Amino acid sequence: MHDSGAVQGESATADGAVLPRTAGEALRLHGGWLRAVATARLKSAQGADDVMQEVAAEALRNWPTLQAAQNAKPWLYRLTVRAALMHRRALGRARKRVHQAEQLQLTRSSDGTSAQAGPLEALLAAERHARLRQAMTRLPPRDVELLMMKHVDDCSYKEIASRLNVTVAVVEMRLFRARQKLRMMLERDNGGK
Repeated sequence: MHDSGAVQGESATADGAVLPRTAGEALRLHGGWLRAVATARLKSAQGADDVMQEVAAEALRNWPTLQAAQNAKPWLYRLTVRAALMHRRALGRARKRVHQAEQLQLTRSSDGTSAQAGPLEALLAAERHARLRQAMTRLPPRDVELLMMKHVDDCSYKEIASRLNVTVAVVEMRLFRARQKLRMMLERDNGGK
């Protein structure tokens, strides 16, 4: 017998609770509060889309391992908490890499390995560097990681593709988009100049 309160394809328990039959149904049913959990764990709405995308991918991959549909809600909660934690860790690593790159650049400049510049050039370079660093903090962690691998670690496209387990074409496309986002942020910060 079909419960009128259940979505087509879902079943209901004796107490009227809706039980999803697929990962898609479970995500539709619980998506709203899972997004709230992700936002709370991230301490901002920024990044919640990335977390929810990861939760959806993980749920679709592992739905067959779920023993009973009644366990979907706590299982999705654990996936969301874990994905939010991983996202926060990725942000922390990206910030750390930006800081390390900054320190490396400062060390190179103070060692005299770059061309000797006058005080005005040094001030302008420091200002450009600060604007770049600020813009990098607003990029998604995945973009920052790609830019760091390419421009700080000096990895080839092939090395990056191997690290990320994607094709070279995907790396080229992602780097192009990351650079484009960064360029637009910098232009917007400079008043569109």
